[in-house]
Amino acid sequence: MCAIYTCPRFIALALCVATLLADPTHARKSGPPRTEPITMIVLHSTGGPTCNVKTNKPIWVSAGTMEENLRVIEAHPKLGIHYMIDRDGTLRASVPESQVAHHVLTYSGRSIAIELINDGDGRDPFPEAQLASLIHLLRDIKTRRGISRDGVKRHSDLDRAMMPCDKTQRRKVDPGAAFPFSAVLDRVFLSN
Repeated sequence: MCAIYTCPRFIALALCVATLLADPTHARKSGPPRTEPITMIVLHSTGGPTCNVKTNKPIWVSAGTMEENLRVIEAHPKLGIHYMIDRDGTLRASVPESQVAHHVLTYSGRSIAIELINDGDGRDPFPEAQLASLIHLLRDIKTRRGISRDGVKRHSDLDRAMMPCDKTQRRKVDPGAAFPFSAVLDRVFLSN
């Protein structure tokens, strides 16, 4: 059985178990067709807070590996992401941009999801190779989709809900305080 601390923060224990049983040939790498124009990019980190299903207490889940995260996300029947970037800058695509990847409540239909392998705890640094890959991808999407600087959001900007097991703690804090958000946006929108 898979323990909650080995899965990304948004996956419950039951989903983790389902992942272990999932046939990789049925991995979810697609989503429903878009019905709204893309106006936003949402940045996530793979680590973050969640509720321990056994104790109903908050815990922090570490980033995990790209392979683990993709396996869990793509095996989930409803969640999805468009891109994931590893610490070394490796970029992997999942759900095509032309399809909805459910990654942030009420915004998924008009946004592109980018997951960064990071603990999201404000202490885990984002390596330059990862940031360079992200900046290259953001420039590409910005050019193709006409996304403005205001259209790049952090998951924490959009999901302000509190954790069900601790109403004093935010549910989504990613990509976290260590993410150089303004500097990344400057490199995307102020540089050629």
